[in-house]
Parts: sequence; C-alpha cells; structure tokens
Amino acid sequence: MLTADSSAFFRGIPDIPPILFIHIIIQTFEKLAVKETHMTGTSLPSMRIVYFSNQPSEVVNAVIEGLETLGQQVLLLVTTPGTRTRPSTEYQRTVANARRDLDILVTSHMSRLAGMLRPLEPDLIFTTGFTWKLPSELLTLPRLGSVNAHPSLLPRYRGPNPLFWHFMNGEAQGGLTMHRMDAEFDTGPILVQRAIEIAPDDDVDSFFPKLLSVGGPMIPEMLQAVAAGVSGTPQPLEEASYAPLCTDAERWLNWTRPAAQLRNQVRGWGNQGALATIDGQTYLVCRARTIPSSATTQPGAILDRTDNTFLVQTGEGALLIVDYKMYVRNDAD
Repeated sequence: MLTADSSAFFRGIPDIPPILFIHIIIQTFEKLAVKETHMTGTSLPSMRIVYFSNQPSEVVNAVIEGLETLGQQVLLLVTTPGTRTRPSTEYQRTVANARRDLDILVTSHMSRLAGMLRPLEPDLIFTTGFTWKLPSELLTLPRLGSVNAHPSLLPRYRGPNPLFWHFMNGEAQGGLTMHRMDAEFDTGPILVQRAIEIAPDDDVDSFFPKLLSVGGPMIPEMLQAVAAGVSGTPQPLEEASYAPLCTDAERWLNWTRPAAQLRNQVRGWGNQGALATIDGQTYLVCRARTIPSSATTQPGAILDRTDNTFLVQTGEGALLIVDYKMYVRNDAD
C-alpha cells in the first residue's frame, strides 16, 4: 500500500515549501494589480466568486488574496475531506489557517450545494484541485458559469494526476489550461491555455513553481473572457489522454525497466521519492541520473556505491542514485 503522505501528490501538488507558494503567487498577483491600475479600458469587472479547492492552505489563501487584489469578491471557499479514492486531510489545515473573515464550507455532499449556494447569487464558480465532480445544477448556477484550472495542455492528460504522468512519459512540455466546466472532469471548452517547457533536469518539484508563475497572469485573462461571455474552444477529442491515480506499480522502481524510464519515474515523484529495493533495503529515491552500462549482471545489482550514491544495473543501462533516504513504514501502510 502507498504511504499516507503520497496523497498530497495525488491531488496534483508536489512537496514544495509553503513560503515558495506564497512568494510566487502573491508576487505574481501584485504585479498584475499594478498592471491593471495602469491600463485603460481593460479593468476587470468585479465578480462574486465561489472558490472550490482542496489544495494546500498556502495556495488557497494566496489565490483568494490574489483574486481580491484584482478586485474580485470571494464569497465562499468550499473544500472537502475528499472522495473514497482520493481522501485528504488538507481541509483541516485550510480551515485552521484561513482568515477569520472568510466563510468556509467543508462538505462531501455535492448534490446539496446548488440549493445552499443559490442565495449567494454567485457570478462564477472557480475550482483548482477539487476532487469531486460538480453536478450540472451547480455548474449552471452562477450567472457566468463555472471554470476549472487544470495543470496540462488539455485535452491531453485529463484526470487526477497529470504532473506525474508528464514526467513518467518523458514529456518535454507541460502546461496549464483554464476551461469551462461540464458534466465530466476536464472536458469543457478552453478559455485560456499556456505551454510550459519541462527542462531535462526538471522534476515535479522544480516544475510546479513554473506552473504557478504562468497561472497568475492567466487568471485575469480568464476573468475577462468569462465577463465577456466567451464560450471557449471545444477540446479536440482525438487528442485526449488520461492521467490516472498512481498505483504501487508507479511508486516502486522495477529494475528490469530501462534506466531512462526509471529516472523519469523518479522525476515524477520528486522529493517524496520513488520506492526501491536496493541490497535488501527499501529506499525513497528522490534524484537519479542514467549511466551507460555494458555490465551483464542482473537488473537490481549494485555496480558501485559510495557514502552518498548507488549505481544500480537496470534492464537497459544503469541508474546512478544521487539523492535518497531510508524508507520508514508508517501506520497507514
């Protein structure tokens, strides 16, 4: 069974220091607010927004403050303990760290929400990393509709775990899409989309700040499009792909695979680490490099080791592990 702390990754958020979240998002929104002040004829109309999110409280608070910096009214934050397949305790930190003047609703009952939110008369529902599918009655409740932010170039990598699969598949480009919401996850018409380079040395931890930096400027563009009644561009179905939740197969390194594939797997886990058995011990592998190898030893054999590294034979080439830690099993395993 996967470790309990891996659930944060399944929600699409890697192990980034909270101060980095805050710095990137707030800095981006402050720049946008200054830009808005000096632009004529393009100021954003003030909208009544209900924000749905199950992301870390640092992200939630920064996004709310950023929206308010842009002149928007955040009426309510909706968060959740998650679904059976995607449980989360993040909502507890969100509630504990929220501003005292912010109204918060914690719920797993999506069918009740339309009736509860109707008196608020929202203009827009905006979601980031929310684990429940919203019913059509709720999606159509706001005057200007509902919009989701998804960390991929939709229609590619729809689903709950796009960041991991970008790295697992060795992609050289990722992105962020803000789209209108419909009956299924991540399938609605695209309002704003930006591509982001994935550098050869990037992992999920280094890539996520790039995502935040690009996402900030996209929000006022999205709000302008929503206010103007832009319907969005339909997603081309023939290009669609799916990014499912990880299983044990994605968490554990299989030494019979090529070294390049194993390195991509490690990149997808970042500081949380991919699990590996090395010389009978279980480790969390956080960074690795590929090394050419003509050795005829069995995959998984140690070719060399130092105080800080392992060189392990794989099904094709060798993997040099340069950042790792002992795996400590917890009660949730």
